[in-house]
Amino acid sequence: MRIQEDQADQETRAPARRPRWRRFAPVGINLMFGVPAVIPLHSAWLLLTDYRSCALDTAPVGLSDCGDISVVEGAGWARLGLLVLGGLGLLLVLAVDVLFPAATGRPWRRWLAASLAIPVPYLLAVLTFAIFD
Repeated sequence: MRIQEDQADQETRAPARRPRWRRFAPVGINLMFGVPAVIPLHSAWLLLTDYRSCALDTAPVGLSDCGDISVVEGAGWARLGLLVLGGLGLLLVLAVDVLFPAATGRPWRRWLAASLAIPVPYLLAVLTFAIFD
């Protein structure tokens, strides 16, 4: 009789709360993703500013009308950084922030909202260079 009462008490009790640090795990993990995401974010910035005239130009080097050779070569590296590293980064974010929580039954909205922390390291680097430059 006592065992049945204990089981009934355990079923009526509220589930144990998760430790407080586990609530901030999605933000911490996405901040760590932001460190390597600096490369594609900076590549996108370069393509939108310095290499804008060559950003979408796919003509060969001699047939391009977008400036000197440094602009043409720089735009190529910026495109490569944006497409390759940015694509791999997006796949990683999709896997960790959407697929992993969905497969394990965790609240995916919290993980998806925490993905807004990814550009924070880049923004901090830009602000630091703007202040101390």
